[in-house]
Amino acid sequence: MSLETTRATLNQSASSLRSEAIHSSKGNANLGKKDFMNLFLTQMSNQNPTDPMDSAGMTTQLAQLGSMEQLENLNKGLDTLNQTQSSIANYQALQFIGKDVALESSEMELSRGAGQPIYYNLDSDASQLKLTVEAQDGSPVYSENMGLTTQGKHRFVWDGKNDRGILMADGVYKVKLSATLPNGEVAELTPYNSGRISQVEFKDGQAFVNAQGRQLPLSKVKRVDNASERVFSKAAPLGLMRELTPMAPAKKAE
Repeated sequence: MSLETTRATLNQSASSLRSEAIHSSKGNANLGKKDFMNLFLTQMSNQNPTDPMDSAGMTTQLAQLGSMEQLENLNKGLDTLNQTQSSIANYQALQFIGKDVALESSEMELSRGAGQPIYYNLDSDASQLKLTVEAQDGSPVYSENMGLTTQGKHRFVWDGKNDRGILMADGVYKVKLSATLPNGEVAELTPYNSGRISQVEFKDGQAFVNAQGRQLPLSKVKRVDNASERVFSKAAPLGLMRELTPMAPAKKAE
């Protein structure tokens, strides 16, 4: 048998074994550390004796194996960290039950002819502010041009009447706000409303809060108030620092 024939046979055998190793890991989306090691050992045991792998190539593959192992360990650590953070976030969400919150929502409830208060904030003065109330199907019900509006927080309460002065049926409506800024740019504003969280639910690892009969993601909560502080009009923090600070020992009388 000639040298060329022997070399071709060895190369074909090595290629066949590599293909078999890859086929065995075909069920995985990516080659793992074990698959990489199998390929490396297959290549080493079936290398061409007349043209063996040089030390530089071997070192490179071993370095790649080490990098792959480090990345796998890092991914496992990140997965554990994400699970821990999710558990902490879910626990914190439970602390919101019974709290009054400001919710980022364009929905407004109309009940017995009284609309739920809507809040919005302007970062700068607006030369023109337009407010539109829409039904659930998107059809406009009421619109108002508020003219020049100054910077800061504002409140709007709808009386439940449409543009013709007819009282609308109770239900949930949508509010849209657009402000014309001094530079002529038109910006869409995000409305807020308030409610008390009565329940927290978890779906697919994400927390949802129930407030005023609506369910919203926890990320929509923009401010949390203490219900008892709201009732008694107290916003000052408790003097914990004074209570927890150890008193200095009394000096003995001389």
